[in-house]
Amino acid sequence: MIELTVKGIALDQKSGMPIILLTEKNGGRLLPIWIGPFEASSIILQMEGVHPPRALTHDILAFLFKRHGLKVKQMEIYGALDDSFLSKIIYRSRFRTYSIEVRPSDGIALALRTGGTILAEESILASEAEDNLYLQNLDPASSEVLFLGQQNINSCIM
Repeated sequence: MIELTVKGIALDQKSGMPIILLTEKNGGRLLPIWIGPFEASSIILQMEGVHPPRALTHDILAFLFKRHGLKVKQMEIYGALDDSFLSKIIYRSRFRTYSIEVRPSDGIALALRTGGTILAEESILASEAEDNLYLQNLDPASSEVLFLGQQNINSCIM
């Protein structure tokens, strides 16, 4: 498994749907995942440190995990089926480890809120990186991409 970080959110020009851009923590390959607008908003708010007046669904779930002593260890993207990725959250409760299938976007949103690691199988990263070379060299000044994180605080939003 390869550790990934969130590089940013792009907007697919054809479909108008958001794409979360995951990049290798210690490398240059990129894994784009098409997600819904609500999940994209949830991820952007968390990455930018914005706290809405009322908790979002992912905030509530993270709160429940913490309140009941559950620790998210990692979110794994482990396979692909048709045009979708298969993923799961691995979490612990005391001495037991559990896993639950999740959509990648929900798993990423929860992992970001709970400090869990985002991982992907090498084979998925290798095949997707080759298919999406055009995303590798996106311009951070582009209005088509929101690059998240402190170093990109002045970036344009989708």
